[in-house]
Amino acid sequence: MHVKHLNIFRFNFLQFVVLSMPLLIVNVKHASELVILILTIFGVYFSIRERKLPFFHDQLKVYSYLVLAFFLSIVMSVILSENPVQGIGRIGSNIHFLVAPFVAYGIYKSNVDLKHIVLAIKLSVLVGSVYAIYLGGGRAEVGSDSSTIFGFIMAFFGFLTIIDIWTQSNKEKLFSMFIFFLAMYSVLLSGTRIAFVITIALFFSVLFIWSTRGYLTKKRLLLIVTVLTVITAFCMNNKSFNNRIDVAFNQFKTFSVDTDSRGSVDLRLSMWDGGLKAFKQQPIIGYGYQNTGLEASRHVSGPNAKAFIKGQKMLHNDYVNSLVGFGILGLSALLALLFFPLTLFFKRLKADKDYTRNAIGVLFIIALSVFAITDSIYSHNVMRSFVVFFLGVLLPLARKE
Repeated sequence: MHVKHLNIFRFNFLQFVVLSMPLLIVNVKHASELVILILTIFGVYFSIRERKLPFFHDQLKVYSYLVLAFFLSIVMSVILSENPVQGIGRIGSNIHFLVAPFVAYGIYKSNVDLKHIVLAIKLSVLVGSVYAIYLGGGRAEVGSDSSTIFGFIMAFFGFLTIIDIWTQSNKEKLFSMFIFFLAMYSVLLSGTRIAFVITIALFFSVLFIWSTRGYLTKKRLLLIVTVLTVITAFCMNNKSFNNRIDVAFNQFKTFSVDTDSRGSVDLRLSMWDGGLKAFKQQPIIGYGYQNTGLEASRHVSGPNAKAFIKGQKMLHNDYVNSLVGFGILGLSALLALLFFPLTLFFKRLKADKDYTRNAIGVLFIIALSVFAITDSIYSHNVMRSFVVFFLGVLLPLARKE
């Protein structure tokens, strides 16, 4: 099998597929699924040709066993639930994690330079932000299937573009800052509160990484404070931003006295409260992936909240959802998927190995771990594709010719 070069892009077809993912996942609905499919096919081909499964590949085995363990935790949750037949469809929807080792094999064999992926991400932010501004009205989601996912991706992409800004040329710095401001404006347009929190978390994470690398001089700190002041002032004068924050605080304050939750924030709080109570009654293996809403609703008193939560397939918090659906074992698998790679990225960063790749890896895991507080990284096709792809790019070491 020979993969011919596309002269227009100066990349071979497999590299073109890899580079298309950042652009497509934000701007074209369902296109990320096609990318995952193509990478899976390539990964299977390379595995057959080289007679080596990803699980036995020195660069890929950590990633492969990690995502496989997470997938098996989902399977076991369904098998041990009261109605396993009902959960078969939920297993199928998470097939991304089953084929993930082959996706990583395809990415690895493409040997795409990380700087080209970063450039593709910058172009993705440019196209996505223009698209969001052009559409106008309502909360921006572009091609991400939801405003929450759009806000999350744009927040991560924004900080990714500036993580190595101090080593760039002056022209590159200007372009990176332009893309960063577009990404932050896109986060604002998404109207997603958890994306605002992720932005804050990533901001302090970037400062910490820069500090450990000795990049923070007095002059640069002054520049950072200036940029932060401009962004904060813009947000505080944005009516939509202020409304979203005010509503969140008001619903949070009234949750303890409201007998029947109706707003998005207090409904989430009711889900988490009911979910934690359900978990205490069956803490080891949980109730099954498809039963989390039903079990949490049994511990909610308000009729409106009870009816709403009963129909939910996830509890808008991956940690609580894992406890209810998978029990302690399931939560352990989720934490391993998140924080084992984080420790590897930090170790590599501390050892001064491939700064850009591992710094982005740290930001990636921090963004995911915060996103999981109010949403799910494994209950939506776009997020499953996003996690499988970017973890497959960042966790294995770059291939050496």
